[in-house]
Amino acid sequence: MELMILESFIHIILKNLENGGMKLPKINISINDLKRILKMNINNEEIIDILPKLKCEIEEIIGDRITLEVTSDRIDFFSCEGIARGIRIYYGNKWKLKEPLPESIKLFVDSSVESIRPYIVGAVIRNIELDEEAIIQIMQLQEKIHNTYGSNRRKASIGIYDLDKVSPPIHYSAFHPNNIKFIPLGYSEIMNGYEILSKTTKGIEYSWIIKDKEKFPLLYDSNNIVLSMPPIINSENTKVTTDTRNLFIDITGTDENTINTCLNVIVTSILERGGDFQYVDIYYHNKIERTPKLNYTTTSLKLSTINNSLGININLSDIISFLNKMGHEVKEVNDNEIIVLSPPYRVDILHEIDLVEDITMAIGLENIKPEIPRITTIGRLLKESKIRRIIRDIMIGMGFQEVITYMLSSKSVMEDKSLLEKREFVELINPVSSEYEVLRDCLLPKLLQFLSYNIHEPYPQKIFEYGDVVYVENGIAKVSTHLAAAISDYKVSYEDIQAVVVALFKALSKNISFKPYNKLPFIEGRAAEIILDGKSIGIVGEISPRVLVNFGLEFPVGIFECDIIKFIF
Repeated sequence: MELMILESFIHIILKNLENGGMKLPKINISINDLKRILKMNINNEEIIDILPKLKCEIEEIIGDRITLEVTSDRIDFFSCEGIARGIRIYYGNKWKLKEPLPESIKLFVDSSVESIRPYIVGAVIRNIELDEEAIIQIMQLQEKIHNTYGSNRRKASIGIYDLDKVSPPIHYSAFHPNNIKFIPLGYSEIMNGYEILSKTTKGIEYSWIIKDKEKFPLLYDSNNIVLSMPPIINSENTKVTTDTRNLFIDITGTDENTINTCLNVIVTSILERGGDFQYVDIYYHNKIERTPKLNYTTTSLKLSTINNSLGININLSDIISFLNKMGHEVKEVNDNEIIVLSPPYRVDILHEIDLVEDITMAIGLENIKPEIPRITTIGRLLKESKIRRIIRDIMIGMGFQEVITYMLSSKSVMEDKSLLEKREFVELINPVSSEYEVLRDCLLPKLLQFLSYNIHEPYPQKIFEYGDVVYVENGIAKVSTHLAAAISDYKVSYEDIQAVVVALFKALSKNISFKPYNKLPFIEGRAAEIILDGKSIGIVGEISPRVLVNFGLEFPVGIFECDIIKFIF
């Protein structure tokens, strides 16, 4: 039971890390606006009482406004609309998706965006009435998703426009920055692509995403009126105001699943204020996609998982009631298993343990009494844990900062970008995203990817990671522990990173030697194997310029990686 509870906590922590880290997003809403969307008889005290049961912690209340902390996996709670829906469902009002309007609009995708920002989805909301507070909430939802689920607009960026100022069909293409000219949102002068990156606030903040591309993405209509230059900024010409009655929504990004799930949240949230939605048909050169894909997700939940995870026995009727309170439907009941349908805006439901978490919230943590486990053993650190602490202290003492990257990665990062040889991985059968399709078998590509996400940060950058890897040997998956470190600066040589390796092993009282290593991803003649007791335990070297280009890195990188297990035991 303890292991299952531990697994639950680990899953929740990792999910929060993936969606923007452990710092909780702060959401600001109006109580009057909340009541207006709720359309039910509820007082302020009842609202304040129920919010924590929906994982919305109240930080402060000033007059009509409430500031909430919301977990980063519940992106449907990033605005007043989603919170109102959650309260309404908790009180027994079932959510139902509206029927779409019969017609759709067309969006054509040019092949020029494939290597820049390949995916786009869209939707139309018609007959909507917006006041200032509604626009504030939609903008808040947009920006909070950008900062968390959208990885600061890298994976997903959202544009919302006044459809009546647009003439479909809409086109998504890429152009040289000098050929892009429009008035950015919030400005009064026409700028080209380069000027937008250097003169506008959003351009300066997010230029790192596209500034190294030869062409920039552009969204425009049949009259060549620019809607936006994603993922940077919208056009002033298509700005949403309180006079807007029809909306066009687009989301561009690098991961198709991410932008589809974000669109589901945006569309279902805005519809809480009224209006109807319309499909957008996306025409790629080899396929046609219709969005939004407002599909329910199906999850199998074992009754034993619920009771073992929580340490209490809950009968089936109560389980169904708790799931309904959190917006889920039970489609089918078997002997020890129920099939649960979750609405399209619940993008956080990835595993049955997420449903257990929802049941826990519906029960109320205050109603589950903890018990002290009956343990009579005395704990002490493992040898590996002691070594881990020593190595961390040494690396930090040499000015390195520890990072923790995901165990899951993409084949593109592990092989193609890093130019490492083709090899067998432990693969996920049905990955949620192409970025998380295999288990990493080394740390080197993950550190390069981390550096690529931080090219806008000050230099020098000195990072290290001490973590597990999973490799395949004779058809069997095996786990090992590796240490890797990287230095990136305006000038970095092989000698700089080799000196770190020598100092590390000297501090560990280990005698090592080096043997020339002439394989990618290193520069020929600028790399070596690390030899301990006659065995190769790692590699050190200067990264090839080809690899630096693949990761979008501007400055040289020195890196080493070694197998800790080989010299601990």
